[in-house]
Amino acid sequence: MSNLDLYNKVRTPDMDFVKKVNMRGGFTNIDAQYLIMKATEQFGPYGKGFGLSESELDYSLLESAGVATHKATFFYVMDGERSEFPINNAIQAKTPKGFFDVDFAKKVETNTLGKALSKLGFASDVYMGMFDDQEYVQEKANEQALEKADNKDAEIIRQREEWQAWKDKELKAMALIPHPETLKNVYTGYIRKIQRKGDADALKLFEAKYKECLANMGINQ
Repeated sequence: MSNLDLYNKVRTPDMDFVKKVNMRGGFTNIDAQYLIMKATEQFGPYGKGFGLSESELDYSLLESAGVATHKATFFYVMDGERSEFPINNAIQAKTPKGFFDVDFAKKVETNTLGKALSKLGFASDVYMGMFDDQEYVQEKANEQALEKADNKDAEIIRQREEWQAWKDKELKAMALIPHPETLKNVYTGYIRKIQRKGDADALKLFEAKYKECLANMGINQ
C-alpha cells in the first residue's frame, strides 16, 4: 500500500461542490458537508470513524482582538487502526463595532474539521491552487461529466466536438498574431493544454502551424 493511496483517492473533489467566492480578493471554497460525506466513505460515520475530540474554545483574545481560538484533536479510523493529531484554528467572533457572530462556534468547528481533513489530502487540489487553472478545471469537469453521464457515448461525442471546435478556432487565431514573442507565448500555452489532453495529432498540427506563422513573419527555424 502506498503512502499516497488515500491522498490520491480524495484529492480531487466533485466540481459540483466547488464554488468561487468573491470575497477577500476571491478564493475557491469547498462545501463542508461534501467533505464530511467523503470522509464518511473512507472512515465510517462521523463521531465513530472520524471526528474531533477534546474540542475547546478559548476566549482570551475576544475582548482585545474579537477572536476566539479553537483547539481540538482530530481522529480517524482506517483499516481498523485509530490515528489522531492536534488541530488549531481561530475565528473572528466579534466585529470591531462589538457585534457577535452568533454562529461563530458552529463555523469554527466546521472549518477546523475541514482543515484537519485537508491534511489527509481531502480536496487538496483546491488548496494547492489547481482550481485557479481554468484548463485544469475544464479537464476535471469533462472527466466528471463523463462519469456521471447517463448516455456516455453521447457525452464522448459532445466532448470530442467541443475539442475539435477549440482546435479549429485556435489554429485560425494563431495566424492573426502579429508578433513572434506573443506567438511563442500563446503557442506554449496551447502545447501545455494539448499535452494534458494527450492528443498527439493536435501537437503535430499546432507545431506545423507555429512554424508556418513564423515563416510568414520572415523567421525560419
